Amino acid sequence: MGSVVRDRVREKMKVELAEQAYAVFAERGVENVTVQQAAQAAGISRATFFRYFSSKEDAVVTALRSMTGHFSDVASSMSSQPGESLLELLRRSFEPAVAFAEQDPATMISRIELSRSTSALRASWQESLREQQAALAQALSPFCANQRLAETAALLGLSLYDHALDRWVGATGSTLREILDEAFDFAAMIDDNWAVKR
Repeated sequence: MGSVVRDRVREKMKVELAEQAYAVFAERGVENVTVQQAAQAAGISRATFFRYFSSKEDAVVTALRSMTGHFSDVASSMSSQPGESLLELLRRSFEPAVAFAEQDPATMISRIELSRSTSALRASWQESLREQQAALAQALSPFCANQRLAETAALLGLSLYDHALDRWVGATGSTLREILDEAFDFAAMIDDNWAVKR
């Protein structure tokens, strides 16, 4: 079995275990659940839990990420469209997350809220974004003049996405699609208005 296939099998198993453990975290709160209890909820031993997750927080964040997919996978499978800017292509990378938010907003919001409920969970979520940033930058590199531009674009996109999640959870009557589209529109306006406003 090739390394790519092994990685995919491992990632699939990790997601399945995170989903099983998530129920007990949501019911009792992460701080009130031991690793042993989380492992039992997932049907595995404590040792096996740590083969897949670095911490309880890692399992919670994995459950949240399971709903949105890996943005780098989406970007690497895309081709640019005629007249499309890098910012517009970058926005399309987040479409799986937007689609899930439209299908099951209650579940996604509850997981976002849990991922921000403690300082350890917030730190784990930020670490997850850093990992995704590197992968997304690599996926964007064929569309960019150099790697530094790809890295900057990935950082910008994930920052806008994270900010949009926060706004969506606290908003009433607005969808994640509307909020994320607005964030990317404002990012485009910064460049358009820089010469006029400075």
